[in-house]
Amino acid sequence: MPRVAVIGAGAAGTVAAIVAAAAGAETTLLERTVDGGRKILISGGGRCNILPSILTPERFVTGSPTHVLRAMLRAWPLHEQRAFFEEDLDIPLALEEDTGKLFPRSNRAKDVRDGLVEFARSKGAEIQFDTIVSDVTVADGGFTILTSKGDLKCDRVVMATGGLSVPATGSDGIGLDIAKRLDHDVIDTYPALTPLLARDDQHASLSGVSLTVRLRAKIGSKTTESFDGFLFTHRGYSGPSVLDVSHLTSIGEPTIRAQWSPLNAAEWERQFEARSASVLAILSKHIPGRLAEQLMREAAIPDDRRTSSLKRSERLALIDALTSYPLPWSGNEGYKKAEVTGGGVKLTEIDAKTMESRKVPGLYLCGEMLDAFGPIGGHNFSWAWATGRAAGLAAGRA
Repeated sequence: MPRVAVIGAGAAGTVAAIVAAAAGAETTLLERTVDGGRKILISGGGRCNILPSILTPERFVTGSPTHVLRAMLRAWPLHEQRAFFEEDLDIPLALEEDTGKLFPRSNRAKDVRDGLVEFARSKGAEIQFDTIVSDVTVADGGFTILTSKGDLKCDRVVMATGGLSVPATGSDGIGLDIAKRLDHDVIDTYPALTPLLARDDQHASLSGVSLTVRLRAKIGSKTTESFDGFLFTHRGYSGPSVLDVSHLTSIGEPTIRAQWSPLNAAEWERQFEARSASVLAILSKHIPGRLAEQLMREAAIPDDRRTSSLKRSERLALIDALTSYPLPWSGNEGYKKAEVTGGGVKLTEIDAKTMESRKVPGLYLCGEMLDAFGPIGGHNFSWAWATGRAAGLAAGRA
């Protein structure tokens, strides 16, 4: 019976411990916080967006070969992940129709975290909370884990310590540091899925305004698009559409343009062909009133302007602002509010089927430690569940 230590009781680590223990391994789950699963608890506004209804691997970001990423995702298909939660953990899921996200029917993230922890215990895993890991050493065909409660010897180690995002949940990057010490190639990390900061206060009055927009972020010849919710905040911009392109502001200087409604330039032209109608009233049918007023001010068009007196230059400026508005960002909120960490251990250094390190036999890496992240909407949990299960299954086998 192999002795398996899993480091990190987040999404990937808890599933790894469940599967390793179920496979018959003597399993110990080590967690630095007093209760584990802190990111599960805060996800989805405390509701926990467990899974997407449709997984889109092409929207994942990685510096590694995409075929390796796809192979890792295929290791535990989406329908099997859903069955695990609904049948094994008895956590019924409900589809949020307008977003395509799956949440626990109870709408309580705590049910997910607690369900995972209790299921791990029911399979025989020993859980040591409030235990800080400082290093992992390799010797005599096994491993020694240095912890705040003494050294732990084991045959195999699953590293599921996460990255650097939301440090308040316990993320400190120790797993990445250990991976480097064990000669793994780690792609430089950066905050991803994080709100953007505004360049100035010109949109401060719009704080709280939300709508669905299309964003196009361009660096060089490459354009990344997102179409989803957008929120003006007191510091800048947030919402799924913003978060999904925010990683580009960590690695470059993208030009980000917003299309504030589904209408394109030709369709807005037809809107303004109406005889003597209020321009502001037309805008307010398609976008929030406060945003409509803001765009008119920026285009130097009086609030009482009617279509019959709208100058050609004003019309063109307004249509440009409606369909290709340059978002004045200055930076992002960093790791403090980032939902995931970009970069991490190269996927090519990991066996795509077992998640075992190609550098250190008996060491398995999974979850946010790896060089991959997906868009908002449960994709990153799906990645954690899939890679955690693969690592636990391989590590736990006799």
